[in-house]
Amino acid sequence: MALGIDIYSRFQTVTNWQAVKDHGVTFVYVKLTDGGGLPNGGRNTGEALVAGARSVGIPVGGYHFAQLTPSPEAQADVLINEVGRLGATGCVPMLDLEDNPPGSGPNIPDGRKRDFAIRFCNRVAARGFRPGVYMNNAHAKMLRPDRFGVPDLVIWIARYGAKPDPAAGRYDLHQFSDAGHIPGIRASSVDLDESYTNAHLTGGGAAPKRKATTELMERRTIPASPSTTSVRLLLSGSESAAIVVRPRVDGDGITDAPVWQGNIYAWGSDKVGVGGNPMQTPGFNPKTVSHRRYALPGAVWADYEYSSNVEFEIDIVG
Repeated sequence: MALGIDIYSRFQTVTNWQAVKDHGVTFVYVKLTDGGGLPNGGRNTGEALVAGARSVGIPVGGYHFAQLTPSPEAQADVLINEVGRLGATGCVPMLDLEDNPPGSGPNIPDGRKRDFAIRFCNRVAARGFRPGVYMNNAHAKMLRPDRFGVPDLVIWIARYGAKPDPAAGRYDLHQFSDAGHIPGIRASSVDLDESYTNAHLTGGGAAPKRKATTELMERRTIPASPSTTSVRLLLSGSESAAIVVRPRVDGDGITDAPVWQGNIYAWGSDKVGVGGNPMQTPGFNPKTVSHRRYALPGAVWADYEYSSNVEFEIDIVG
């Protein structure tokens, strides 16, 4: 799993994109369009945000806030045109299917949301992009986007304080907080997301074909140890093998009880070293206060050194 954010220039201002990247943000979604045009009457475009993310190499994509009118196809065209104009092609174009804030406009009736989403996503696919859809947990349970019949649909579900309900079906992305804080972003809060697959990534262009996914193999609870110790982790040996260190973060995605990172000694078949030890990276900060992913391609096992006053978790993926 990897950390991502979704932002809107009306509510978030990025002052330091390198700080955002250094915090561990690996993908960004920017609100680009709304209904039949640009957000807030064109006063809040995503141009600067897209350019900033691209300048530091963070994959960035655009999302569209659905409205009752115009047609789903017309709204999809608005998004794809803006994605192309800004080069926001690092992540798949995303439909944001939710209701307007109270009193701010008519909503798509619940009985029409499914048809709207399917038509919108099919139009995105017809334009040469892999489609995606975002909705909250309640809507996902009601609409079951995994049963839309849209090939290769990327699904993003919002639920705070818990994983999406199993009754919501499969998902690729989880928005787990709307109260995060990210260095380099000036805002009252930032939405925080985590990826469970790489399906949202395109490699920089249109991606009608599904990319290979990275699956969670095991989640280990690691005991507290105030003094430095180590734990042995068994990995898949694949090119996507990795571990994700997960301190027990609060709603803003940060912990008050950091994990102090030590060496990671990773080995492939026949005890061939695979590298990837972060302690060998100049300037590496061993104080881990949020989730961190370490790629260990080809590793079949690894000894992970750490100290921590509280227990934490490690995801083994690959």
